[in-house]
Amino acid sequence: MAEFPEKLDKTGEMEMLAQAFSAFSEASAKLEQQYAIIEEEAKKLREEVEDKNLQLSKLSSLLESVLNNSNSCVLALDSAGNILVKNPNAESLLSEIGIEAFAAMLAGHREPGIFDQEADGRTFRISVGRLENLEQKGYVYIIDDVSHIKHLEAERQRDEKLVLMGEMAANIAHEIRNPLGSIELFASLLERDLKGDESGTKLTRSIVKGVRTINSIISNILLFTKEIKLEPQNRFTADIIDDVVLYLQHLMKEKSIRFINRIDEEHTVRCDTELCKQVVMNIVHNAIEAVGEGGQIVIESFSEADRSGFTVTDNGSGITESMRKKLFIPFQTTKAKGTGLGLAIVYKIMKAHGGQISVDSDGATYTKFIVEFPA
Repeated sequence: MAEFPEKLDKTGEMEMLAQAFSAFSEASAKLEQQYAIIEEEAKKLREEVEDKNLQLSKLSSLLESVLNNSNSCVLALDSAGNILVKNPNAESLLSEIGIEAFAAMLAGHREPGIFDQEADGRTFRISVGRLENLEQKGYVYIIDDVSHIKHLEAERQRDEKLVLMGEMAANIAHEIRNPLGSIELFASLLERDLKGDESGTKLTRSIVKGVRTINSIISNILLFTKEIKLEPQNRFTADIIDDVVLYLQHLMKEKSIRFINRIDEEHTVRCDTELCKQVVMNIVHNAIEAVGEGGQIVIESFSEADRSGFTVTDNGSGITESMRKKLFIPFQTTKAKGTGLGLAIVYKIMKAHGGQISVDSDGATYTKFIVEFPA
């Protein structure tokens, strides 16, 4: 009987242990459930992170591809002017014009907008935007070479002027030509009546000569204004050049001009023969007048897949930039004598052929005309 309380105490302890074990088991089960939930959430987060990283990687690859394959020069600068990002085209332009010229080109553009800037003999269109984020502040530049567009705009404006001036010149020419015929007729009759009077005859001959000079100018004006009709054919460039040079040879000899012919005998151009000769005639004649005694004129031909033609280079006094811009507009000339129609007619002939004529000069020591016909 004395051992009963001791057994009772052991039974209570066992019950307490059983309850504690049961509570522990429940807590463990709940913890496992919570852990499973957390693990599931962690798995979802990992998948989301992986998906986001994949999207970022694709976006980064896309942006890199856009930058690398853009035809424009794209670059970003910080506020101090240091380059943060540049695409291959920007890298190429940077190496072409040099770091100093490149920096000078961008220095004046620090406000958002679109600007045209001359550099390295070309025209660049610069689009400026601000770069603003938590880490960097600066500028984003998109740069395009629009020299060709500017050239086309200048050609369009020149063509518009040529049309207006052509209409005006044609009207004036017709009005002048009518009385000229009468003046020449009366002067011829007067010359006949004054036969034997040397001084009178000399004056009437001067009148007739002057009338014919005016008539020649009017003929050029009408040639400039009328529609050009072509009869194109393939011709050896050398044949055309040789015919013209032979005609102008006496003028070269008078000034002791050294003529250098570098025409390839195999090169050809597709053109209207007589009109092409007139192009060569006007350009070479201008070169003869431009050079001094003992000057030099060089003619070279070229033939490529999409174009063929020739160049005429002289070592005269050159043509200034301001004059080059209006060189092919009629009645623009630097000569003491002349109408300024020669190169305007040349320009019109080349346009009719679908070709082009351009000029290069330093304004002091040389002038080079480039005549191009479509192949």
